[in-house]
Amino acid sequence: MEALTYDRALAYKDEFPPSEYETWQPRKVMSVLLEIDPMADKDCSLAIGVEEQYGVPAPQMSPLGSEKVLSMKILKKHYDALGSYLHVQSMKQFRTGTVLDFDKFRNRCEEISEYASQVLTSSVFNVTLGSFSKINCAECDKPIRKRIPPGQSEVMAECFECKATYTLTDEGDGKIMWNPHQHEIKCANPDCDQKIFLWHHELEVGRHWTCKTCNVENSIVLGVSYKELSDNTPELTQ
Repeated sequence: MEALTYDRALAYKDEFPPSEYETWQPRKVMSVLLEIDPMADKDCSLAIGVEEQYGVPAPQMSPLGSEKVLSMKILKKHYDALGSYLHVQSMKQFRTGTVLDFDKFRNRCEEISEYASQVLTSSVFNVTLGSFSKINCAECDKPIRKRIPPGQSEVMAECFECKATYTLTDEGDGKIMWNPHQHEIKCANPDCDQKIFLWHHELEVGRHWTCKTCNVENSIVLGVSYKELSDNTPELTQ
């Protein structure tokens, strides 16, 4: 189950966040894959044909094969339960006299083996078709490639190189608008009108920069505001 899940993840290596590379539990890996592609754990069949009219499915299709995928449902059903048999019984299990049900364990192993055999004998393997949009990052110029899941008009994208983020909006006719998550920040000097743009991930306490116009240092800080109360404002008591 681990090997099949990791192999599935390799098919999405260009979309898999580097921060998740150290994740080894199959269920967590599959969760990341499903965020990238909701169809990542679904079985599929492939067929090709010549369109007689553009955009209209071909009247005659030739099958290429089918793929059985190790799904999240199977991982949830078997992975943790199977792992429990790999360890010595706990002290609590010894004290309570818990006995391993080897017949149940054998049935589970046979069910997993049958399912894994179907996956490994698929006539096509690791199918990852999809619609994509690609740009060079506005911050670091590295390419960003994002899958657009069917039925979604808006998705988020992140540059793995510099962490800049974007919202992708489907405008129809195959056009995708990339909107950077930037904020216009005015210099804190009231006598200066200089503005800069910061990415969303840069908005953190302690970040500072020097204004190129008035040469003062700006810093992002936490702040507390107040207002004076009138004499008629009732006080809260306990």
